[in-house]
Amino acid sequence: MDMFEAADLGRLAAFDDEIGVLSLYATVEPGSAVGQTRMRSTVTALRRDLAEHADRDWAARAEARLAELEQTITDLLDPTEPGLGRMMFAQIGGDAVHTAWIQRPVGEVAVVESNAYLWPLLAAIEPAAPAGIARVGRDGVRLFDCRYGLAAELDSVSFNLPGATTSGEPRSDVPTLSRAGIHPDRYAQRVEEHLTKYLRQAAGTVAQQRGWQTLVLVGDPRLTRILAEALPPDRDRTELDAVLDPDLTPTEVLDFVTPTLTEARTRREAAAVQRVADLARAGGNGVLGLADTVSMLQAGRVERLLLDAAGGWRPEDAVDAGAPPTAVLLAGEGTASELAEGMVELALSRGGAVTLLDNATAADLADRDGVAALLRW
Repeated sequence: MDMFEAADLGRLAAFDDEIGVLSLYATVEPGSAVGQTRMRSTVTALRRDLAEHADRDWAARAEARLAELEQTITDLLDPTEPGLGRMMFAQIGGDAVHTAWIQRPVGEVAVVESNAYLWPLLAAIEPAAPAGIARVGRDGVRLFDCRYGLAAELDSVSFNLPGATTSGEPRSDVPTLSRAGIHPDRYAQRVEEHLTKYLRQAAGTVAQQRGWQTLVLVGDPRLTRILAEALPPDRDRTELDAVLDPDLTPTEVLDFVTPTLTEARTRREAAAVQRVADLARAGGNGVLGLADTVSMLQAGRVERLLLDAAGGWRPEDAVDAGAPPTAVLLAGEGTASELAEGMVELALSRGGAVTLLDNATAADLADRDGVAALLRW
């Protein structure tokens, strides 16, 4: 079972089967059997629904496939394996099975649908999208990669300048400044000049990182500003005036910066909603509301779908919007309506992206059914 990666989302959107796809989500906390118990109860509820299904032949095949997957499900719930959130997608008519984990809760869900059921995954990863953290100091720049609840330290750039406070063994990735040939009265100034030079050089290392939606620069504003100005203007950036203890673990660094990442997410989503609204009013590449968005999804014109993460759409909304009915059998908490999942699958299967909006941003679409889309053309 591998850790989920962003590229998996496109592959999962294409994961289907003519008989159906079984999708399971489980939250397994270390040292606790609660998650396993809840998941077993959810699977039992799905089996009860299968026993009452009108299509007895189809239900029998689904039940037989569940029995075949018993060991895989047991492995999925193994508390010694990594990952707070576990997921499994298995063809009922075929043999293909995909499992993955993230360090985020995903609830307990069991679904049989024609495609992999993706709403719980999107709801879990949206608040913890890939982000970078750069601790900027006189000793250098330390980089952290944060995604889906996990944090890891990347290769950093160390300066080893006079007056810098470091942790661990001293090291330097740039030439050490020598006092030779420098007048004592000018030495402090030369140190600052070298610090500025090194920070600008470090921007190249930071800019090499890919896939981050946000970059947080943490440290003295005089230093973060130098680094920020040397970075290419193609990424959302936030400068955080704070002292980040050099001895913090990557997980502790992520915990410290999480409120800033949440603010950045809200700001980014609000800008996306505003852009779509402006385009829609001007007759450009944006639509607002359920009916128009569903129409554009069916035409394959949606580049990015914006949805209220709270959902709340009713079955009759799908009919009113012209959405085709979908057959879905699901059990557990954290499931979305058929209409919500159908919109997600349409967007992703045709190469689009999906953003589930938090409460603050979704309020801006309250009078537009909580739905909008940026169009390709």
